[in-house]
Amino acid sequence: MNRPQAEILLRQSFKIDHFYDEQWQTIEKILNGERVLLIEKTGFGKSLCFQFPATVFDGMTVIFSPLIALMRDQIKKLQSLGISAKCINSEQTPEENLQIIEEAKRGEIKILYIAPERQENSDWIEAVRQMRLSMVVVDEAHCISVWGHDFRPAFRRIVNLVNLLPTGLPVLATTATATKRVEQDIAAQIGGGITVVRGNLMRENFRLFVIKVASEDEKYIWLGKNIETLADRLGGSGIIYTGRRVDTEMYAQWLEYLNIPATSYNAGLDPASRIDIEETSEQKIFESTISKKANVKDAFDCQPADEIAGKTIMLLDDIFDSGATIKEIGRLLTRLGAAKIVPVTIAKTVGGDKI
Repeated sequence: MNRPQAEILLRQSFKIDHFYDEQWQTIEKILNGERVLLIEKTGFGKSLCFQFPATVFDGMTVIFSPLIALMRDQIKKLQSLGISAKCINSEQTPEENLQIIEEAKRGEIKILYIAPERQENSDWIEAVRQMRLSMVVVDEAHCISVWGHDFRPAFRRIVNLVNLLPTGLPVLATTATATKRVEQDIAAQIGGGITVVRGNLMRENFRLFVIKVASEDEKYIWLGKNIETLADRLGGSGIIYTGRRVDTEMYAQWLEYLNIPATSYNAGLDPASRIDIEETSEQKIFESTISKKANVKDAFDCQPADEIAGKTIMLLDDIFDSGATIKEIGRLLTRLGAAKIVPVTIAKTVGGDKI
């Protein structure tokens, strides 16, 4: 299949006219059964590089992803396009997950998202042998590498699966946060003559401000004095990220005391409550959200795409890896595409000049 032919199908299935050159470079190799590591910023369209081939292949594409909310977001969009896509994750009942596994075994699903940790589940291990796989995708592939900022042992077990795949079955690894060392580590683990496609990861569509304070109490004081000014100046609503669950509730209560509508969101909430907040957060001015490991990555990824643009973002916990933080902020901001993003202010306390 050449590019003009592929773009005809692209318009039919995804309502998109053209591929970017780097997208087509990746997709062409995938269609030829090759292995590719794609390193591009969020908003570039990495997901299209596996979603489009998945609709062309006869079998099913399995996407390993650690981000449940992102799974829901992408599945919703795919299903709206008439593409059969589902996910298996811990927020669904065992019965729901088993039903989806059965559908996958019967060939009724084109794209299946699954958390890496599910590889330890006996139902999945047995079922995957009966599935007709056409491609394996490792999203957030930097989690494979011990040199990355978010290493997860479960991702290493994906490599074991990849090594068992037959020659000619394409594998795509994607990430927006890979240093050269991480890139080399991922490429070495996936192997198979892998091709690396690396784009420009620099971000010019956001601004980062550091507010130094001496104590936790001063964060509340600064917030109380400045948050309404920020909201008025930038417009729209906002998101506050903290390092602990209890802080999400405390900041939300503080804002409510200041007569600023707010709600708290964290992993301690049941799935139904989280989904309800995701769907109704536009009614609030600020939403207080937990950020695991004092790192923006997990918290930012819990946000549905249509809730990101136009918000004031505040990170109220220490930054331990400024390089990863900046990349993840950019990853968040362009989920809707750079043209739809406004500058974002981040209020942050640090112990020294780390940024």
